[in-house]
Amino acid sequence: MFKYQEPDKFSFCFENKFCNNVQIPSLPLKGPKSFNQILCLIKKAVEEEAKAAEFYRRLLKDAPNKLHCEFIQAAYEDELRHLQILCKLYTYYTDCEPKYCAEAPCYPCYRDGLLKALIEELKAVELYRDIQLSTMDQVIRDTFFMIMVDEQSHATMFSTLYNSFPCK
Repeated sequence: MFKYQEPDKFSFCFENKFCNNVQIPSLPLKGPKSFNQILCLIKKAVEEEAKAAEFYRRLLKDAPNKLHCEFIQAAYEDELRHLQILCKLYTYYTDCEPKYCAEAPCYPCYRDGLLKALIEELKAVELYRDIQLSTMDQVIRDTFFMIMVDEQSHATMFSTLYNSFPCK
């Protein structure tokens, strides 16, 4: 049977003489960005989401089977939802709608498209993490956290599709 033992006074880091020089990080963790910098990053995110949605719309046409169609369709719908959310966020802070152009990247073959999608999703995760960690605004932090989690899921899906598709 488990018996609780009272810890000695050196088992806690804050009481341990070896931890005296540990500094608790200040927020935001990536350092504060100005509000204008954050707005520029939100606009960049809008453009990236629009580009991703257009890319997946095209990639969907090349999907070879039902599983590929389902995964790409799910990512496509998420990107459209992210685009809508980010446009609302941008409009909320600026009182004007963001203008963007949705040009999807080209790819020579379907498998290369999957790899490109995977790479772009991982870049989006990094961008959204950095935005989230660069502000104290809770609305912006929560928005980018939610979208970042979706982008990580997309990266997993595209990795699965890429690794299951035969090389030619």
